[in-house]
Amino acid sequence: MSKYRRRVVGLLTVVALIAIVMGVTGVEPAWPRIGGPGSAERAPLPGVRAIASSTLLKVGAEAPPGGELAFMAVEPSGNFVVSDSRRHTVMRFDPSGQLLSEWGPRFGEMTLAEPAGVAAQGDNVYVLDRGTPRIFRLDTAGRLQATLTLESLGTYGLNGLAADLSGNLYAADTGRNRILVLSPTGQLIREVGHGGSDLGGLTQPWMIAFAPGGGFFVADWENSRVEGWNTNFEATDAWSTGFHPSGIAIDQVGRVFVPDTEHRRIEVYSAQGAVLGEMGMPGSPPIAVAPKQVALSRSDRLSLYALGGDGVVRLDLENTPPPPQGVGADVDYVSLAILGLLLAVMVFAVSSRRARQRTSVASVGAPLDGPVGLQAENRAQR
Repeated sequence: MSKYRRRVVGLLTVVALIAIVMGVTGVEPAWPRIGGPGSAERAPLPGVRAIASSTLLKVGAEAPPGGELAFMAVEPSGNFVVSDSRRHTVMRFDPSGQLLSEWGPRFGEMTLAEPAGVAAQGDNVYVLDRGTPRIFRLDTAGRLQATLTLESLGTYGLNGLAADLSGNLYAADTGRNRILVLSPTGQLIREVGHGGSDLGGLTQPWMIAFAPGGGFFVADWENSRVEGWNTNFEATDAWSTGFHPSGIAIDQVGRVFVPDTEHRRIEVYSAQGAVLGEMGMPGSPPIAVAPKQVALSRSDRLSLYALGGDGVVRLDLENTPPPPQGVGADVDYVSLAILGLLLAVMVFAVSSRRARQRTSVASVGAPLDGPVGLQAENRAQR
């Protein structure tokens, strides 16, 4: 191996070790991201915490008894709609949790079999009926305007529903590991995702939320992660949550809110998965439901709705300074120890090689014309 080749190998080794250090310590260089959801994010996002928690409604009190709340959506007016999978209805509440109306299960000759995701866009309320399967389009008075059939798409276990600014509908086809993108009239525009855990893969997706700068994020339930997609429907980011996420919401600055149902918590992330806040932890106002869906309030107050099977809670929020995201956050000390060992081995190898080179030079410089002695016992050379 030539001298220059050894130098190149040494340089590549140093670069690889630097990359390992950055991966272990969590350091992320400020290189620009191109095309990802939230790619407009440059400065660190502020953190967020809950300062108060209030129960807006409970099944059997503000909501009729015997129900099982499934999904929710907030209207432009600030009212919110909730699907009841057990009573096969959709309820509409004002921002304080007062029941305004209940729709279904009958809509003329149509019956709402198993309501799941709901979405509000303009003056329309969309309800995903996983039992049929189809989508009901209602006005704000609960009158049926149209039905969009999904039977030809071979869906299996529909869950979340969301509507973008153009009126296109995004339905989580959980059992088929995909997101269906539909026009306002129900025509299939595209299928997003494929089964798997690689970037672009989905395993039982549950809910979709749109980023303020374009693109969208998916609560990828079985993979225990959140996955981001850009406006070209290309997967760009994915990060582990450590739990099975069934809901997701994004505020106007791009913070991603994800409920942890089992632990009655809500985690908040940046568009790249950096933790910006935790709600429901010790020292934080308790969340009186096991949250499975979340939605942002449309009022001037910074607040978040959290929906559980038996009620809805409102969390009042406030911004905090951006949490530290550099060296010292989530350091893996075991990996650091291994890295130190690798460095020690490399230093030892280089030192040994130089020692051998010095010995070789000394041997070459020794005189070659001296007498050669023989061992008396076996006549071997000394």
